[in-house]
Amino acid sequence: MARTNFSGPINVGRIQTNTGTDISENVRNVAFVECHGSFPVNHSNFTVTTDDDKIAVTGSNGAATTSVTLVDATQNVPGITSDGGFEAASVITLTSAGNDSALTATITGTDVLGNAQTEALTMANADVATSTKTFKTVTAITVSGAGTVGTLSVGVIETGLISVVCRSLFNEYPLGQSSTTTDKNLANNIVIPKFSRINDIRFVVNEAFDTAGFDMQIGSNVAQALGSMTNSHDLDYFAGDSDNDVKGVASHHIPTGMDQTVAQMKNCLNVSDDDAAGYEMDKAVIITAKTDDALTAGEGVLNVYWTQQVNNTN
Repeated sequence: MARTNFSGPINVGRIQTNTGTDISENVRNVAFVECHGSFPVNHSNFTVTTDDDKIAVTGSNGAATTSVTLVDATQNVPGITSDGGFEAASVITLTSAGNDSALTATITGTDVLGNAQTEALTMANADVATSTKTFKTVTAITVSGAGTVGTLSVGVIETGLISVVCRSLFNEYPLGQSSTTTDKNLANNIVIPKFSRINDIRFVVNEAFDTAGFDMQIGSNVAQALGSMTNSHDLDYFAGDSDNDVKGVASHHIPTGMDQTVAQMKNCLNVSDDDAAGYEMDKAVIITAKTDDALTAGEGVLNVYWTQQVNNTN
């Protein structure tokens, strides 16, 4: 069978105008062909090992630190670099030995898609502060004022958020391909053209995730002012939230089996809804999830169904 590529909606039905009153004669009866993408995940895709000094160690960051010395400014933060042909991102932790609660750490790095990202994080009082955003790399961290009261370490945490982009470089599962496979199959991708409409999102769990809670959000890249991609990752753009538990064997649908707000529903009606006007862009679907416990089991498939560019000329 030949490959067919198309841009814009494929219409069905024969009438495309609304100039009269007779249905199917001069009142539009056109519908649109639905597209579908799927992406398989398992427990290993959301597993990091807690390491509070993976990114920066106390020996290099003593009292009065204003510019954090990193172990490696290029390293993949969660350490997930090849599973299924994609890379991941995760939250980071800042562990203060003293009372740094009046200070702000400005974190600079990249998101799961490799776009520039920053976060201003209030630090802790002899405790751990955890970033809100997930980072693929951390390239710099600066501390406000006169710097830290005591030593500082920066690392990752097992129970923190992990982002996985639904865009693989090869079909590891179920085809067993690797980066060296020729004629690689790219079936495991969910990239949605701009102006499209998502009709359904479902996460089918075939093997339960062995945790008290597997909380999932479905997000994407969103163009900022003037098309900037800095701070473009919206973790829950389409569905889910930080308490959206989808660990059990089931087909978790929006809006109840997988939480969805009115704002998220409107982003599904037009995937470009929150893009800066004139800079609408295709959406790489991103799963962000966290677990309450160490994962040793769990298999699922994210399915997204959409009508392509239906909000554009059709």
